[in-house]
This record gives sequence, structure tokens and C-alpha cells, in this order.
Amino acid sequence: MKKKKKKKTGSSVVRFIDRVFGLIVAAVIVLGIFGLTLEWILVKGPSPALRDSFVMTMMWTRRFDFIPQIFLTGEETQKIFDEHWSINNTEAVDTSLITVKAAQQPEDGEESGPRADDYGFIDEDGDGIIIADVKKKGFVGKMIIILDPSRVFVGKPEVYGGYGLTLEDMVKRYGALGGVNGGGFYDPEGGGNGGYPDGLTVVDGEIFNEGRASRTFCGLDSNNILHVGDYTSTDAVEEEIRDGVSFGPALVINGKGEYGSHMESGINPRTAVGQRADGAILLLAIDGRQVHSIGASFGDARDVMLDFGAVNACNMDGGSSTVMYYDGQYINSPSSASGTSRALPDAFLFR
Repeated sequence: MKKKKKKKTGSSVVRFIDRVFGLIVAAVIVLGIFGLTLEWILVKGPSPALRDSFVMTMMWTRRFDFIPQIFLTGEETQKIFDEHWSINNTEAVDTSLITVKAAQQPEDGEESGPRADDYGFIDEDGDGIIIADVKKKGFVGKMIIILDPSRVFVGKPEVYGGYGLTLEDMVKRYGALGGVNGGGFYDPEGGGNGGYPDGLTVVDGEIFNEGRASRTFCGLDSNNILHVGDYTSTDAVEEEIRDGVSFGPALVINGKGEYGSHMESGINPRTAVGQRADGAILLLAIDGRQVHSIGASFGDARDVMLDFGAVNACNMDGGSSTVMYYDGQYINSPSSASGTSRALPDAFLFR
């Protein structure tokens, strides 16, 4: 009489884990195929505008700049980038369009309190600083309005070309109230330390990176008027620039928004600096790469600046560098891995 073999039974826990693992692997494969199919449609589909927007968004994202090259060659992606990054700022800033308004001080016996500026924004505590929410289709952000432009300046780490500072540490170094990140910086292969700015930089009248700016320059002169354009160090001296950084592109020049294919290139977090006709400085930070806020194009940032009355405005370094700090805390939602500030070479600060 043959003995019946006992059936081998595995642990129910092991079987459950196997099934879950199998489902996860299957889901990853399906999502991967879906993602590749979607990318193929974007880069090989019938819409060049959609393709170019996707490519520019990825190329401005250091962690994902390789993705377009799954279906496009390096030459093809570079051609798209070059076509959408041909900037030619030829119009000079007309400084007569800016009349810096004297800071209002409470009269004798008058308590400091809410005040409306000429554009209808309310300075709740009368300190000359206004924080406004920015809400548009697809993105949200914050705008800081500094009514007295003389309070705005560029800060940098103690040692030029050394290690960069987070925005929080930059604010503390200068005893400032707050600020936003400024210009770009050399970051070869993502290994830069944030201490060496890219392009013409001026801090308290001292010029760094002699010669022509490799990017659009944005800076305040001795009369607290914001200049935006293609400046050299010689231009900076002639215009008596006291503080400024380089990035770009220009968003608004002499009250007119800048237009062109590069203005609609890519959806990312954005930082921008501008000035109204009354001299007030506008500091903008738009969140991006997050569920609550996808991000904005340069054109979106331009439109926000125009909405707030900018006569001149310039885009600053964006992406994971976009960060805004005020009154002891970050008031935007940075997309950096840390959720706070990267090490920066400079920043626009205010006292």
C-alpha cells in the first residue's frame, strides 16, 4: 500500500508577501510602460509645442534632464533648448518711468497700522512689507512687496567662491528680515557647492565676475532704481549699480511684457524680482513640481509681475533653488530634496 505524499504547504505569510511583491512588480512595469508611452507621444506626437514644453521642463530639472534623451538624441534636445533660449534684450531701461516714493512715516501721535498702497494692497502692520498670495491656474505662490526699495540689497556668503549659504543663513548673516534666492551658480554635474555665481554679480558696489554677464543682469542703482538687461561690469560702474545678480530672461521692460517662444518654455518653480513705478520692489516665488502647484512658465511669471504693476522685472534661478524666507520661516513650499533651501551664492534680501 503506497503512502500518500504530504502536500508541501508554504507559509501563508510568505505566499501573501509573494503576491504583494508580484503586484508591486507588475504595477511598476505597467507604470513604466505607461510613462514611456506617454513620453513617446509627447516627443514624437503631432504637437511640436507640447514636445518642446516637455523637453524644456525636463532640461531645466537637473534630476530629470536625461529623460528627453530616451527617445531624442542629444543633438535634438539641444536644438530644441537653443531655439527656445535665444534671448536678445535690446531695449534699455528707461529710469524716468520709476519715481521712488518717499517712505510714509506715522505722524506724531499716530499709531502704526494698516495702510493701503497706491495699488490697493494692504500693509497690515504699517511696516512697509506686504505679503500677498498668488493663485493662478496650475500654480500658487507668494509675492513680497517692499515699499521702500532702499531696504533691498544683495547678500552673499562671507567668502566669495567658497561654500554657498542657505537662504535662512544668508538672512541671519546680514540681520535681514527675509528675501528670495538670486542668480544662478556653477554646478558642474550637480556637484557644485553653491558658492560661485554665474554671471556678473554686484554686492554693495563691489563687482564680481568681470566682463559681460553670461545671463541677463538685474540690479539696483544708487538711486534704488532696478535695471534689467545685457550689462557688462563697465555698464554697472557707469550706472552706479550697488547690488545685482545675473540669470534671466527679462520678463518686463519699461512696462511691456517680454514675448517669444522662450517665454512659454517649461513648467517649473520660478523666482522673479521686479519694480513698480512707485519704486516698490516685488519679490515673487512660485511653487512647482508638487501636487498643490505644478509650476509656471516664464510667461506665467511675466503675467504675475504685470498683474502686480511691474515696470521692470527679471526671472531669477528657479527649480529647486526657488525659495522665499520671511520673519523666521520659509513661506513658500520649496521643491528641493530637503524641503528648504539649497546652498546659494547670493540672494535678494531686505531689511
